[in-house]
Amino acid sequence: MNKLYINTPQNVKFEYKLASLGARVLAFAIDYGIIMTYFIFTFLLLAFSGFLDRKDNWLIMGMVSFASLPAIFYTLILETAMEGQTIGKRLMKIKVVKIDGTRATFYQYFIRWISNTVDVFLSMGGLGILSIILTKNSQRLGDLAADTTVINVKEDLKLKMTLFEEITAEHQVTYPEVVGLTDQDVNQIKEIFEVAKSRKNYGIVVALATRVEILLGIKSQFAPEDFIPLIIQDHYYLYRDK
Repeated sequence: MNKLYINTPQNVKFEYKLASLGARVLAFAIDYGIIMTYFIFTFLLLAFSGFLDRKDNWLIMGMVSFASLPAIFYTLILETAMEGQTIGKRLMKIKVVKIDGTRATFYQYFIRWISNTVDVFLSMGGLGILSIILTKNSQRLGDLAADTTVINVKEDLKLKMTLFEEITAEHQVTYPEVVGLTDQDVNQIKEIFEVAKSRKNYGIVVALATRVEILLGIKSQFAPEDFIPLIIQDHYYLYRDK
């Protein structure tokens, strides 16, 4: 599987698994199955209501166009609201991110959505598939224009679930200084730590622990492999109900 290599501000390199072509095609099929179901349901609803029997063609066209908006903007709306995922992408556990691994912006989601016209519809999906196969970071034309790609998030989801399972109501916060970290900081720490574990690279864990100590202005009494999970758990515990 292709990978997206990132060099973080902490000068620690880690990697994301890029979404496979199969996963992206299946996600697309699911999403457009939902869109087509919506179109059919809407048409049948208008037909059975007798609205389509009216003689005012402009009114009919206007109503049909208005009713079609949720389907037309489906991808843009959901990727924006669900942080780079649609229903299909969530089921396939993939998501859109910037090429540096961070969350994409609305503008980037918009560019990808507009590019569907060329990537998918005008070329019957051919250009999009060809671009994904040939580009280094598995980017379709819309991704190239928006500076985004699609990654596999299965490992991230597993890590998040594991961390929450380990936190109990009696958890004692060891480092209250974690309030100075943002959700984005902790997510990045979590991702780097998980990659380091999967690659069995203790050097990355040590470098990460050192950087976190500097950020929080503390000196850990724990081993780096114990210190980082504790920081993540403390943050989750403090903000679990917020």
